[in-house]
Order: sequence, then C-alpha cells, then structure tokens
Amino acid sequence: TPIVEIPYAKYLDCGVDKFYELALMNWLTAGQKPNGMVVRLQGFDRGTFGGNFHTHNMLSHIPPGVDMVCYSNGRDYVRGFRNAIAQAKQGRVVVLVDCTNLLNLRHL
Repeated sequence: TPIVEIPYAKYLDCGVDKFYELALMNWLTAGQKPNGMVVRLQGFDRGTFGGNFHTHNMLSHIPPGVDMVCYSNGRDYVRGFRNAIAQAKQGRVVVLVDCTNLLNLRHL
C-alpha cells in the first residue's frame, strides 16, 4: 500500500490532475478499479491552518471518494493511521492532514 508524504499541500498542485484521476477512479467504478493509497499532508498548527504553503486553503478541493482525516491527539492518530492503511488496502484513497503541533509533541 503506497503511503505518499507531501510536506506542503501546495506541492499537490503540481500533480493534482493525476491525483484526481486516481482518487475518482475507485469511486466512479464502484470499487472495480481500486487505487488505494494514503496521502499525508502537513496541515495546521495549534488549531489554525498554516498559511499559503501548508494547507493553501485547498482542503475544500479534495475530490469526492477521498476520505479526509485529521486527528486531535496521538492515540487517535495511531489508530486512525492503521485504519487508513487498512482502507487503502481495500482500494480507498485516504488523506491524512497532520497537525504540526501534535507531531512536535512527540507523544505519538
């Protein structure tokens, strides 16, 4: 199962057409053409979004059929990441928006 790490959501702009195609294919074919993957995006810090390069206000542009997940604590992050991998193995595309502050606390 591929796990793609994109340090800034702005970098997704470069391959957005391919990302949309991959993400929509499973959804439009009712699971007949799975393209499961987990995409990690660096997101926000202490409840506020990280400006132009971190999230680029692009979270509303995620296509249908993509699971968007954001965690508020380390325990949920670990359980959710494992679940995201399981979902990707079933063909779903899961986008994890990482809380920079949470990652810096090092209690994951």
